[in-house]
Amino acid sequence: MNTQNYASLEASKRLHDAGIELETDFVWRLGIDGWKLLTKDWVRDMMSNTYESIPAPSMVEVWRELPEDTMLSKVRNEGSSEIYAEAYVESWDDYGYQPSLKESTNPADALAELLIWVRREQP
Repeated sequence: MNTQNYASLEASKRLHDAGIELETDFVWRLGIDGWKLLTKDWVRDMMSNTYESIPAPSMVEVWRELPEDTMLSKVRNEGSSEIYAEAYVESWDDYGYQPSLKESTNPADALAELLIWVRREQP
């Protein structure tokens, strides 16, 4: 499984702490051996509910919640082989998108951080 299709544990916790609960197919579940990314159905059917779980949204599950003028781009640092995602809401600022710009090597994390920002900024 490509874990970059899903928000990392840290980004999922930030969404949860911000009170943003999305309907997801995957969850981060805390078990005896630490946090694991598992399908929500498998956790429900095969495991007890005694351990903590946090929704782990996919890029698409976050994307659905963002405004229509949301942009996502793939960028390579100059002089580096590192590729990262930039997510931003283009029309929210006359001076460009910098106030809403969120960057991460995980595109799902960049979108999750942008969703947190959008929900804080919306009246």
